[in-house]
Amino acid sequence: MFFLSKQSYFIIFVLFVSSFFLFEKIPSLIEVYEAGRFVIIFAGLIPTMNLIKSAALQLDPIKETQKLLSSLSGQNSKAGFQITAHISGSIMNTGVFPMLSASVPKNSNLIFRKEIAEASIRGMASSVVWSPFFVAFAVGQIYIDNYNSWLSLLIGLLIGSMFTLISVFALNKSLNFILLKRSLNCLRPIFKFLIIVMGIIVSFSLYFNLTALSAVIFVMPILILIYFINNLKKLQNIFSLTVNSMRTNIDDIVIISLAMMIGFIITNKSNQNFLYGYFDFELVPKFLIFILIPLTMCILSILCIHPVISSTILLTIFSSSIFDINHALLMQAHLIGWCTGTLSSVASLTVITCSNLFSVPSLRIAFGKNIFVVILFSIFGGAILGLLNLII
Repeated sequence: MFFLSKQSYFIIFVLFVSSFFLFEKIPSLIEVYEAGRFVIIFAGLIPTMNLIKSAALQLDPIKETQKLLSSLSGQNSKAGFQITAHISGSIMNTGVFPMLSASVPKNSNLIFRKEIAEASIRGMASSVVWSPFFVAFAVGQIYIDNYNSWLSLLIGLLIGSMFTLISVFALNKSLNFILLKRSLNCLRPIFKFLIIVMGIIVSFSLYFNLTALSAVIFVMPILILIYFINNLKKLQNIFSLTVNSMRTNIDDIVIISLAMMIGFIITNKSNQNFLYGYFDFELVPKFLIFILIPLTMCILSILCIHPVISSTILLTIFSSSIFDINHALLMQAHLIGWCTGTLSSVASLTVITCSNLFSVPSLRIAFGKNIFVVILFSIFGGAILGLLNLII
């Protein structure tokens, strides 16, 4: 707690205030203890992702991608940064931002850095909808079975690709397919590497019937050790970087763990009728449910309520037997909500990390072009899922 940033203290304050209105009564020590046991494995994902980030930054393919990004012209640089963040961020998460920020020319002005930061965060956050390497997917798997969870990622791959393609052209008027091809060339060094890693994780999880969270925590350290076993100097460097990341990213662990504890207590109360006290969710048409979930998560996140809390409540409600809706689509609605909720919120650690690395005020990133992007993505992404639910 002593190492947290000022923004994190603000987020924690908001979490406590919001939980005051969500709890019927103050949780008992037993409830807090059970919530802590539940959260431990999720807290374990963050150190693992720090390890992955530290290892990835040592790889030659990553360094080559950095060089290709820094050589992009101004016309297609935003597209290149967004696409690269979308693909590499699927494994590295916020660890992709140090790589991208290091590729920005040092003499860049504030407007250019802001546009590049917005593009980078659009790319990284939108990979949530199809990647198993995020806390969002692990949270969803609490309520959605393994089969439908993995099926949702296939749907997310389609939706994420559509979002990236449309947003890249819509927000870069001078972009054409020739320039887009040059931007895609930045992915050439890392594409094969990412496909292999993703394939191993998915195969391991399906074969041993593990959640993606368990598979990532178990497999990734082993893969990193095998890869660098012949170069102990790099292993030492990775260990050092991981320890430093743990100190600088301690905000992630404290805030996500606290938010998940609050969400766990809310949804595991013996009397959950208060969830329906404010609104009769059974009156919501099935089509609108898929818009309601991401849009609610998005708006609440803009108001500084972490997606962990909103998604936990919404998944508890709509994954129950009362609602006859496709669970793979429900999972995808949750992932879209997590994407939009972390993409444009002043309280989002994704925005804060990006702000620090690109030297752009977090308010300018959170309330720039991306705030319109997240609203539209919540509505149209949810509408696509609603249509799929009608067809299926």
